[in-house]
Amino acid sequence: MEPDEFERVLAQARKTLESMRRGGPADEGEPVEGVGEAAEGRVKVTAVSGGRLKNVEINPRAMRLSPEELGGHLTAAANAALKDLRGKLADAAGDTVDAGALARQVDEIQTEGLRQLGEFNTAINEVLGKIRGG
Repeated sequence: MEPDEFERVLAQARKTLESMRRGGPADEGEPVEGVGEAAEGRVKVTAVSGGRLKNVEINPRAMRLSPEELGGHLTAAANAALKDLRGKLADAAGDTVDAGALARQVDEIQTEGLRQLGEFNTAINEVLGKIRGG
């Protein structure tokens, strides 16, 4: 593998790993959103990629609930939004991240790295041999 090809494969592997780490495509434009509802739609939460909440909507009728009930519905809606978001991100990642291709790229990088390390080791041993008078 030529150095340029090695760098290209390594860059692609890094991009793919970054995509997986962030939970979405590495070059995503609009954030992915997940939505969850509770209390018969009176509480609605929107979560976005990165695991953050974007919006919380509470229908005025939900304000009649006790604080404990409202808190429970907010928690349920937020958890539903995060679950929806994870599902959408998994679908998006499935479209953009090929785990098999990533594994092959990592194998290529490892193989090339070991080959280059072997060449480096051989060169060092040759130099040491010459220094020692061999």
